[in-house]
Amino acid sequence: MAEKNTDIDAYLARIRKTIEESNRLVEQAGLRIRETDRMLEQQGLTREQVMAMHFSDAQIEAANAELRRRGLDPIEKWERDGLTEQEEFAVGRPPESAEEAAADSELAERQRKFGMMMKPFQI
Repeated sequence: MAEKNTDIDAYLARIRKTIEESNRLVEQAGLRIRETDRMLEQQGLTREQVMAMHFSDAQIEAANAELRRRGLDPIEKWERDGLTEQEEFAVGRPPESAEEAAADSELAERQRKFGMMMKPFQI
């Protein structure tokens, strides 16, 4: 009986440790979000405005050259092609016809923005 309690206690200890680590990760993500919002506010921007920005390949390459010069990781070019069904749902699939575009544009835009907003926090 004592051995069974020891196993249960060890299992519960692992669960508590996992919960602590998860809470720490959530707290770090929250801090990153608040810091990003603060930096954007200093520039007079919102997350929605930034997410609505679209950059050409040349602009992305110029930014990546500057990031490499500063010793930072380059920006990954986000491609819509080749996404899984779940990813397409998260970012919003482009409508197939004008009627669908009119009916689904608001929902698709919200899904796309949410997907883009959450992309940096994917584990």
